Amino acid sequence: MIDREAMAKDLKLAREARLEAEAANADVEELIWEIQHIQLGRQRMVFSIAGFEQELAAA
Repeated sequence: MIDREAMAKDLKLAREARLEAEAANADVEELIWEIQHIQLGRQRMVFSIAGFEQELAAA
């Protein structure tokens, strides 16, 4: 016999996972576009290392 409640839960989880993956993909595509369209001398990129920031906060 088919457990409809379990199937509904699985379907809901699959939909949520798909939406999260689509959102992450959109974020990555936006970052790639920004990196590809950097105009040197007009924009600055700042890179940080989370571990380094945590050490400063602890000091």
